[in-house]
Amino acid sequence: MLKERLLLEYKKIKTQTKPLPNQTLEKFLISGEDHRFRYHLGFDIVAILRAIKNSLIYQKVEGASTIEQQLVRVLTNDFEKKLKRKIKEIFLATTLSELVPRKDIPTIYLYVAYYGAGMQGIDQVFNKLGIDPSQVISNETCAEIIARIKYPESQNNNLRRRYQIEMRKNHLLSLYDKHSSYKQFKIYG
Repeated sequence: MLKERLLLEYKKIKTQTKPLPNQTLEKFLISGEDHRFRYHLGFDIVAILRAIKNSLIYQKVEGASTIEQQLVRVLTNDFEKKLKRKIKEIFLATTLSELVPRKDIPTIYLYVAYYGAGMQGIDQVFNKLGIDPSQVISNETCAEIIARIKYPESQNNNLRRRYQIEMRKNHLLSLYDKHSSYKQFKIYG
């Protein structure tokens, strides 16, 4: 039943969206949210083990979700912070990888992700920020957009949140430069 629901959501999203003019946004998404995207099948065991270690040793909470897992979370609208949800999310993420061409997963996620108040999906981001998606989007703008996935923009122009977005944007620019310097920076396997 869940497989059918995910497939239905994928088809709905795929038919309602148009391809982005270039892959820079997808590359920033992968670089910042899941740089091992091309090496796993929906969940990243290295990230999971790192998160468990940091939780047990340093009492530090950090994410280990792949882009597939984040997409599943948005599509199922299940944000409960429980181990059962995480296990289900991993299972569905691997199922998603079997149902959806990997090269489409980052684009689909960009079209459904939450970026902040009044920005559900990339089309609303473009509209709210006054970006023409048919034009080339600068690296700075791509990083600023992707930063809002981790730090969604608040409705009341919160200074602390603006600072977090700015710091995340700078971090994403640095990561993108680092990952782009690799011999080949593929966005899918």
